[in-house]
Amino acid sequence: MIAPEFIDELLARTDIVEVVQSRVVLKKTGQNYTGLCPFHKEKSPSFSVSQDKQFYYCFGCQASGSALKFLMEFERLEFLAAIEMLAGNAGMQVPQTSSQGSPERNERRKSIYNILEQAADFYQAQLKQHSHKAQAIDYLKARGVSGEIARDFGLGYAPPGWDNLYKDQAKTNLEHDLLIESGMVVHNKDEDKTYDRFRDRIMFPIRDIRGRVIAFGGRILGEGQPKYLNSPETPVFHKGRELYGLFEARKRTQKLTQFLVVEGYMDVVALAQNDINYAVATLGTATSGEHLERMFRLVSRLVFCFDGDNAGRNAAWKALTVALPLMRDGRSARFLFLPDGEDPDSLVRKEGKDKFEWRLDQAQPLPDFFFNKLQADIDIKSLDGKAHLSNLAMPMINEIPSGVFKQLMIEQLSILTGLAADKLVAASASVAARYVPSAPKSKPTKAESVPQGAQETFQQGMSRQDVTSPANSSRENIEFAKLVTMAIAMLLRQPELSQQFDAKIYGRLEASPGSELLLELIHAIVAREISSPLMLLATWQDRPEFDYLRDLIEQEQLLDVSELPEEFTGVINTLLRLTDAQSGQLLRADLLSKPFDEMSESEREMLRNLVKSGQKRK
Repeated sequence: MIAPEFIDELLARTDIVEVVQSRVVLKKTGQNYTGLCPFHKEKSPSFSVSQDKQFYYCFGCQASGSALKFLMEFERLEFLAAIEMLAGNAGMQVPQTSSQGSPERNERRKSIYNILEQAADFYQAQLKQHSHKAQAIDYLKARGVSGEIARDFGLGYAPPGWDNLYKDQAKTNLEHDLLIESGMVVHNKDEDKTYDRFRDRIMFPIRDIRGRVIAFGGRILGEGQPKYLNSPETPVFHKGRELYGLFEARKRTQKLTQFLVVEGYMDVVALAQNDINYAVATLGTATSGEHLERMFRLVSRLVFCFDGDNAGRNAAWKALTVALPLMRDGRSARFLFLPDGEDPDSLVRKEGKDKFEWRLDQAQPLPDFFFNKLQADIDIKSLDGKAHLSNLAMPMINEIPSGVFKQLMIEQLSILTGLAADKLVAASASVAARYVPSAPKSKPTKAESVPQGAQETFQQGMSRQDVTSPANSSRENIEFAKLVTMAIAMLLRQPELSQQFDAKIYGRLEASPGSELLLELIHAIVAREISSPLMLLATWQDRPEFDYLRDLIEQEQLLDVSELPEEFTGVINTLLRLTDAQSGQLLRADLLSKPFDEMSESEREMLRNLVKSGQKRK
């Protein structure tokens, strides 16, 4: 974790005007600088940069933040990469931390990056100079790849022969070791021989988001297997995290709005050749949650491209299941299934850019694919078919983060099954409770299943629904989670709001599941005397919650800063009310677990009062 003090010092040494002005044309107007906003299209300048406040703000799209946030947004850099870039400009050395590794380990990684960069240069030179280059050039020309695209993607050629790269690069024992560690050569211990991993292949350098070569993919020329060969996992390359073409897409398109996820390197290159500069490909692995999260940090819309056969549709379904937990409001995913015998490369060359992008616009939205797939083998007209669809769909819908999109998915299922949305939620909560060991035991829902002695209580105008309602409980849980998110977002924007918390409030919320992160943030703010949103975010840099917190910071803020204290107070008071209500529900459930005739008089009176208070709230 980078110390908050370092970040504060870095921002103090950084002039936001210099950072922005090197990327956006600015004009001095009074005390501030103005220009056209780089984050949305506009004809009249509404983008303002304050040198005094070291802050930027757009009156058109409300984009705002510090030099660090501007760099992350404009260059689409991750937090640490943006810190390193600012530090380099300021002549500062980012302090080493345990998570970043020892200086020796970092030096080793730098050496691996260097050897990979040299390998990329070697392959590019072979494409221009080698005596067998004609075969590689003819292949690229046949696929419609121009010299410009080949240069932009750094395409190269690994010539035939066992050790061309090794002989060229391994001048020292260190280089020998680095070539092995980087996956570029393979050492056979039995024969004590070292040979190139890639031979007689078109070479595709794989770059990380900062443009560093981290691995290679190779496409065989002529016959042979495997058709595509990737670098192995190395200290700088992890297949489940990286995407081919991500760096090039960011470089070639200033304002990315979507990514097209395809299966092969050549698809990415061919699409770029046809001015479709937003395609990326996974690296021989299925699409992972980390892949999707990286893309969703940069754009709000993903289109997955698959073959139209059963294998392609099964792969698409796997991608959908990975995407569901990431489908927060404002994000969208679509699925394009290709005609038989076509791939993106062949289709875009046959139809051209406009027709291909029309297909993207017509791609199947995630909800349509989701419900169509689940209904495929179900008789939706029958009652058992509707029940089966509900049982299949609701556990998956529950993976979606709370929000409007999730609610709309539930309502669509409601239309298909004829069961009210709140009933679907209640039923899924009931099913889930049976499988969660820590969940309270489910209580009987019919009057005859209530302990005999308690019948008198229900006959006095009380019903079981007055005492505990799965639907109400689920709705309250959703409301509680939304309020916690609102409170966290406000704290991230104005950490001093934590002063509204005293030990009593902290203790009351501490008993509520779901409030842990909020309370941990408050504790960190108070204990470390944090006053800056960036300092607060930095303390979570190495935690799993970092991306979630960063997304909250970057969301558009509808409230003025002056309104935050009052709004925060209201949110906390509502959370406390829900906490008290939840405590009451648990107490009611505990009381109802006892036979009425075994209750003490005080317990019976408590039960009556709790039920009456529940009826008054309705």
